[in-house]
Amino acid sequence: MSLFAGTALLVASLAAYAAYFRPAYDEVTKLRGTLIAKQNLFEDKKQAVDKVEALIKQYQGAGRLQDVISLSLPASEEVSSVFNQLQAIAGSNGLSVQVFNVQPLSTKPSEKPLVKPLGTLRLSLRLAGSYAPFKEFIRGLETNIRAMDIVSIKVESSGRGDSFMYTVVADTYYQAE
Repeated sequence: MSLFAGTALLVASLAAYAAYFRPAYDEVTKLRGTLIAKQNLFEDKKQAVDKVEALIKQYQGAGRLQDVISLSLPASEEVSSVFNQLQAIAGSNGLSVQVFNVQPLSTKPSEKPLVKPLGTLRLSLRLAGSYAPFKEFIRGLETNIRAMDIVSIKVESSGRGDSFMYTVVADTYYQAE
């Protein structure tokens, strides 16, 4: 009799597991998957909102978008501003500017109406210093607010240890009238 009662109890517990616990467990697993997917979506959206807020904060100090564009693509040649920027980048990296030349190039007309033509200034610099500061100078040109393209770089020995003479030719742009 006790063997029969034990077997009946085992069969009843398996039937209860199959009828009640297994479907509930499957539902909990499905709900956990949905929760994880929604949490991931929430995190992605939160990161996107944080990036937008960071951009808003970054450009809030500059006022309007036109002010930011005018810094990277000024309305006129502003040669003195270019010279000051290059002198500051070179000086902060321990390089000395030996020669600075500016040559205006032809203006490229715009294909779109209401867009000003693009003017180009060809800058030629002769710098003196060692190699590591020169690499930092080039990095400074890359991250400078004013748009510049390096056209050529020439490296010559200065005859003084690890010091070199660098000739850098770069183009910078402005909004021509």
